[in-house]
Amino acid sequence: MSYRSGSQHYRRLSLTLMSLAILSVLPLLAQAADETPVGEATPGSATQEGSVKRLDSVVVTRKRSQTSAAVAGKQVEDRVMDSVTREQVERLPDSTVTDVVRRVAGVSVTFNPDNVNGRDKAQFIAIRGLDGSYNNVTINGAPMASVDQTTRSARTNMLPASMVKEVQVFKTWTPDMDPNAVGGSVNIVSRSAFDNGGKPTFSATGAVGHAAGTGKVASGAEGLAKKSDVTFSNTFGPDQRFGYVISANFEKENTVSIGHMTTDNIFYNYYNANGSIANPASSGGPNTGNGFPVPQQFKYWQHLKNSETSGFNAKLEGRFTPDLNGFVGFGYNSDSTHILRNETFIDDSRSTGNNPVQNQTPTSGQFALGEAEAGYAASTIKRTTSVLQGGLDWKLDDSQVLSLRSSFSQAKHREPRELAKYIFANFAYPGAGSAPVLSGTNALGMSYNTSGFEPSVALNNPSNFTNLNNWQAYYWRKEMVKIDDQVGDVKLDYRWNMDQDARGLGAGVGVDYRRLEHSYDYVNNQYYPTSGGLTLAGNGSVSSTIMPYSGGLPFILVNGGQAWQQFAANQGQIAASSGNSVNSLQSNYSHSEQTAALYAMASYRTDQWSGLFGLRQDNTNHSTTGNVRNVSNGATTWASQTKDSSYRYLLPAASLIFSATDDVKLKLAASKTIGRPNFDAYAPNTTINQNTDGSVTVTQGNPDIKPRESTNLDASAEWYLPRSSLLSVALFNKKIKNEIYTLSSQGSLFYNGATRAASISQPVNASSSRINGVELSYVQGSLGWISPALQGLGFSANLSFFDGRLNAAASNGGTRTIQNLVNQPDQIRNLTVFYNYQKLDVSAAYNWTGRSLRLVDSSLASRDVYWQARKQIDLQARYDLGQGWRAFAEVANLTNSPVTSVTGPNKDLLKDTFSMGRMIWVGLNYSPKDL
Repeated sequence: MSYRSGSQHYRRLSLTLMSLAILSVLPLLAQAADETPVGEATPGSATQEGSVKRLDSVVVTRKRSQTSAAVAGKQVEDRVMDSVTREQVERLPDSTVTDVVRRVAGVSVTFNPDNVNGRDKAQFIAIRGLDGSYNNVTINGAPMASVDQTTRSARTNMLPASMVKEVQVFKTWTPDMDPNAVGGSVNIVSRSAFDNGGKPTFSATGAVGHAAGTGKVASGAEGLAKKSDVTFSNTFGPDQRFGYVISANFEKENTVSIGHMTTDNIFYNYYNANGSIANPASSGGPNTGNGFPVPQQFKYWQHLKNSETSGFNAKLEGRFTPDLNGFVGFGYNSDSTHILRNETFIDDSRSTGNNPVQNQTPTSGQFALGEAEAGYAASTIKRTTSVLQGGLDWKLDDSQVLSLRSSFSQAKHREPRELAKYIFANFAYPGAGSAPVLSGTNALGMSYNTSGFEPSVALNNPSNFTNLNNWQAYYWRKEMVKIDDQVGDVKLDYRWNMDQDARGLGAGVGVDYRRLEHSYDYVNNQYYPTSGGLTLAGNGSVSSTIMPYSGGLPFILVNGGQAWQQFAANQGQIAASSGNSVNSLQSNYSHSEQTAALYAMASYRTDQWSGLFGLRQDNTNHSTTGNVRNVSNGATTWASQTKDSSYRYLLPAASLIFSATDDVKLKLAASKTIGRPNFDAYAPNTTINQNTDGSVTVTQGNPDIKPRESTNLDASAEWYLPRSSLLSVALFNKKIKNEIYTLSSQGSLFYNGATRAASISQPVNASSSRINGVELSYVQGSLGWISPALQGLGFSANLSFFDGRLNAAASNGGTRTIQNLVNQPDQIRNLTVFYNYQKLDVSAAYNWTGRSLRLVDSSLASRDVYWQARKQIDLQARYDLGQGWRAFAEVANLTNSPVTSVTGPNKDLLKDTFSMGRMIWVGLNYSPKDL
C-alpha cells in the first residue's frame, strides 16, 4: 500500500472510530439529560448530611498571587510534576508554548541544529537535559503530529500561549502514559467552558511590536509587528450542562539575524612549521601541527524573515448527567515564514588548493590565495498542524470510572526554495552537467586574527572583493521539500477506587492503539554554467550592511530575480546537473508505525500514604521505505528498499507518596521508559551533497537503530507554605541503554566518477549513557508577612544541576566517554519576580541555560560542538484601566542575547553565532468581569 492511499485509509478509519464512539452514546446522553431533574446534585454539589463528599477535581479560583494555581495543582498530583498556569502566562511576553515551558524547573529549550536555517526562535523542549526526541508532547492528552526534519518531537513553537489553561510537565511516568518519555511528558491543557463556574467569559488582545531588526522579504510584509487573540466561552442548555470555548490568534513579525560561522564540519585547520597544512580536507585528520587553530572559512549570513502564525481552537463540552461527561475539540495552527538568506564567505583553504600559511603567530597569519562565495536562498515555509479529539468519562458508581479518548492529528510542511550562487575564484569547466572546479586566486590574498572569540579576516585588496565583475556564476537551483505526518490514537481506560479521595485498594486497566504515518519528499533541480562570462554584475549589489569581524567588508548580495533572468537568457551556456535525478531520490522515505499497548495498575491509599505499581506492554511495528545507493564497476544505481522492524517491551512503574504532615509530601518513583528513534533514522538512505572544493557531505540512515531504554529513579520532597508558597527538591537518576546520537567522521566516498573526501554522519546506538540531576524550587507567593508594603511582591525561582555521561563509539572501534548527553546543559536557572500594586502589575523573568553538547565527532573530541551558555531577560508591565481594559508593554530578550556554538580542544573556538534580537510589544487587553 502506498503512503498516500494508506494514510487516507487510516484517516477514514480514525475518524470513523471517533465518530462511532461519540455518536453511539448520543441517544443515551440526550435521554439522561432530559431525565435528570432540575436541581439534582451534580459533581461538586452538596451531599446529604453525614455523607462523604467526593470531588471530581480541584478547582482553584484566581487569587492575587500568580503562583496560586500552579502550587495547588502540584500539591494534589501524585507524580513529580511542575506546571505553568494561565495566570503566569499572561504576565510574561511568552508567545508560544515553547517559550512558556522554559520557566519550569529542569526544562530548557533547544534551537534548530541544522546548517541551512537561522536560529532566532526556540523550537523544542528538553526535560532534565534530554531533548525533544526523548519526550512526549500531548494536547489534552492526545498525541500531536510533527513535521520537523530532525526530530519526531512536536513543534510546540507553533502553538500559541493564548490557548493555554495550563502546561503540565510530568517528570515521572505511569503505565497509562505513552512510554516515549525518557525525559518526561508535556501535556498542554486548553481552556474549558466550565473554568469560570460556567459563567460566560470573553478576552481579546491586540498589540503592535518592533524587533531589533526588520526584514523585508515579501511585499507588504515589512513594518511593525502585530499580534491579536480572542477567546470566548459560555454554557447553555438545561442547567447549563453544555458549554463551548472558542479561541483564535494571529501574529506577524519581521526579524533580521546576522550569523558568523566557520565551515559546517572540520571548522579549523592546523599547519606545520613550514606553513603546509597538517590536516588537509581529504582527511581532516588528528594532526594539529603547531597547535594554532585557523578558521577554515569566514562565513557570514544575513537572515531576513517575515513570519505569520495563526490558529483556531474550539471545544464543545457536555455534562450530560452527574455521572457522564464528554467533549469534542478541534485545533488548527498555521505558521507561514518567508525567508531570504544572503550568504557571503571567504575561504582560505577548503577550495583554494595549495595555499600555505605565511608569517604565522599563535593568533595571526597570512594567505597568498583566497576564494569567496556569495549566495542567496529564498524560501516560503508553510507548516500546518491540526488536532481533532473527543472523549467520554462515565462514572459507573462512586468508585468506578470508564473513559474513552480518540484523536487524530495531522501536520504538513511545504517549503519551495530558490537559490543561486556566484564565486570569486579561478574557474575550470569540466563539461556539461558537472560543477565547475575551483581554485584560489591571488586577488583575494588575506590575513586573519584569532586573538578574540570571533576570528577576523582582512583582505589585502578589498576593492577586488566589491568588484562584481570578478564574481562568476556557479549554480542556479530550485528545491521543494514536502513532509507529511499523521497520528491517530484510540484509548480505553477503566479505573476502580483510584481517585485522590479513595482509600484502600484500587486498580486500573486500559488499552491504547496508535498508528502513525510519516513521509519526506525532496526535489532538487540544479544547473551549472559550462563556460565563463556570466558574472554578478547587473545581477547583484554591494550591501550597506558590513559583515562582522571582516575588516569592514560588506555583504555581497545576489538579486534572485535578476539571477534567474540571467539563467533564462543564457541557456546555451548552462546545463542541468547530471546528479539531479539522484539528488531528488536519495533523501526520500516513508515511514509507518503501529503501536498497541495494554496496561494494568494497582494502588493502595491511606490518609497518610499511597502506593502504585503497574505494567505496560508496548508492541510496535515499523515499515520504512527509502532509496538505497549501490556502486558496481564504477556505476551508481539507486533502488527502492523497504525495511520492516519491531520491538516489544514490558515496562514497569512503581511509586510511593508519603504525607509526612499536612504541608510536607515525599515522593519516590521507579520506572522503565523508552525513547523511539527519529523517523529518518530508520530510512535506509544515503544522502550526498557535494561541496565547492569537491568534497562531499554524507548523511546515512540506520535501519537497525534501536529505541533507547531508560531505567529511572526519582525522589522529591515538597513543603507547602502559606501564601501560595512552596519549597521543593527533586533528585533523579536515569541509566540509558542503546542511547542514540549522531556519529560524525571523516572518510572517503566514490561519487560522480571520483573518490572524494567525505564527512559522514549517521545515527547510531551508544553502548550506554546516564544522567543524574537535582532540581531546587522556591515559590514565594507574597512577601506580605515581612511588611504590608510587600504584600504585592513575590517571586519564583528554580535551579537545576545535571551530570550526564555518553559512551560514544569512536571511528577506531574503541569507545570514548563524553561528560554530556546531546542537548544536555550542565545547569538551568530561572528567576521570576512579580509585583502588583493597586492597578499596576510588573513582572521580570531571567532564564539561564548552561553549555550543552550539540554534535559528537567520532574521530576527534576537539571537533565536538557545544551550544554555549545563554541567558535571556524578559519584562512585562500591565495597568488596569478599568471596566475590563488593561494596557501592557513587554520586552523579550532585553539583552539581545545571541545563540552561539563552540568547538575546539577547550570548547572556546567559534563554530557559529546568530544574533537574536530584542522584541518590544505594546497593546491592550479587554476582559470584562461580567458579561
